[in-house]
Amino acid sequence: MKRRQLLKNSATTLVGLGSLPAISVLLKSCGVSRPSDYKPTYLSIDQFDTVWKMAELILPKTETPGASDAGVAPYIDLLFASYFEEEERVELETGLNDFMTKCQQQYQKSFLELEAETQIQYMSDLESTSARKSFFKSFKELVLWAFFTSEVGMKSMNYKPVPGKYEGCITIDENEKLLVGNR
Repeated sequence: MKRRQLLKNSATTLVGLGSLPAISVLLKSCGVSRPSDYKPTYLSIDQFDTVWKMAELILPKTETPGASDAGVAPYIDLLFASYFEEEERVELETGLNDFMTKCQQQYQKSFLELEAETQIQYMSDLESTSARKSFFKSFKELVLWAFFTSEVGMKSMNYKPVPGKYEGCITIDENEKLLVGNR
């Protein structure tokens, strides 16, 4: 090999090696997509995306709507921004940050970068080992409350608002879903 060709190859190799960190960051960011184009008002982007993913894993879309369909994550962000008392806000935000930090320490990846099975396993482990009033259990209650008080959640339960006319003896189809309220 000639000296000129050796220098050319060396320069190309150095430029390639120098750009590897930038390329890896670019590829990594392409692998984690934003769940929506919603801009959180209180939570950071990472916190909001984690809340969205956790809510989606707690209430996935099946034959019935899921947490995303009901807008659970934006609603939780709105609760943080406008409705929680300072003590509640600090407690839940601290719990969320601890959740994210412990995941990073345990798996060397953020919660959003984990495979779905690992995310579910991490949340299951937290639920089984947590105290009665832990962050995860409080968060799960919050997700369920946000879903079932939404219009989408009420429609998924066949909610019929009360008061309405009272029918004491009604027949229910065997194919009919859960009925809440009167017909």
